[in-house]
Parts: sequence; C-alpha cells; structure tokens
Amino acid sequence: MTDAQLLEDISAFRAALITLVGNARRECLIFSQNLARPLYHDEAVTQALSDFARGSRFARVRILIRDSDPIVRQFHRTHALAQRLSSRIQIRKIQATVDTPDWEFAVTDGRGVLQCDDRERWSGSYHAQNQVRAHKLQDIFERDWDLATTDPNLRCLQL
Repeated sequence: MTDAQLLEDISAFRAALITLVGNARRECLIFSQNLARPLYHDEAVTQALSDFARGSRFARVRILIRDSDPIVRQFHRTHALAQRLSSRIQIRKIQATVDTPDWEFAVTDGRGVLQCDDRERWSGSYHAQNQVRAHKLQDIFERDWDLATTDPNLRCLQL
C-alpha cells in the first residue's frame, strides 16, 4: 500500500484520474454525481478512458451517476464515448430511493482509488495501491450497480 496523495484542485484530480485509468488493466468503476464537466468532459480524461477501454478485450468501464440531466442537456465527451463504445463502457443511473454516499470515487482493478470528498472545493485523495480501500468502495459500487437502471435519456438512437 502506498501513501495517499492529497488532492486540492481540479487539475490535481484530472492528473490523478488520467494516471489511475492509465495504470488500469481490466476494470474501471466510476461513482459520480453527474460526471462533472470540469473532470469528465476533459479531452485528456476522455482519451485515457478510450485508450483503456480499447486496450484489451477484457477492459470494462462501469459508471454510476445520480443525475443525468446535465449530461443530456449539453454535449459531454464521456457520455459520447460511452455511446460509441457501449459494449465496453456502461452508464447507469442510481435510483432516487437508494441511499448513496455523498462523495465520489473511481476504483481500478481492485487496487487504485481516487476519492473526492468535497465536489465544491475538489478536495480528496489518490491511492495508486490501496486494496483495502478499493475493495470497500468496490462493494459499495457493486451494491448500487445492481439497483441502478439504464437511463433511457442516455441511450443513443440509431437511425
């Protein structure tokens, strides 16, 4: 286990997320309020997710969100990528009745963790290797994934 790297602004989160996804091999789990534009709409972040998803036939990205409205109302790179790579990247919406944590996180391969404790100030931590924390967050994610649904507003209509 490595020491946590404390993060205090959006640029630090962006760099940590790119590193986290870049080091992943099989699985990336993202738990977010609404795929915040300053982080998930960033071109470098979207490219890292694309490279990961296309890097192996076993690679999977699963994203849980609470609110899809901001993603639907305005073009969002991560959403567009998920529509293009729908067999590798899935987005589900958490039901309003499900009690979920107020913070956001990303976990890769059951070891890497990026956690945002305060979305307003972008403060949190990055752990390149923390299996204990990763497994706890993964358990939360899996529980909520099973209760979440595919939001029809996020689907791509093929004509």
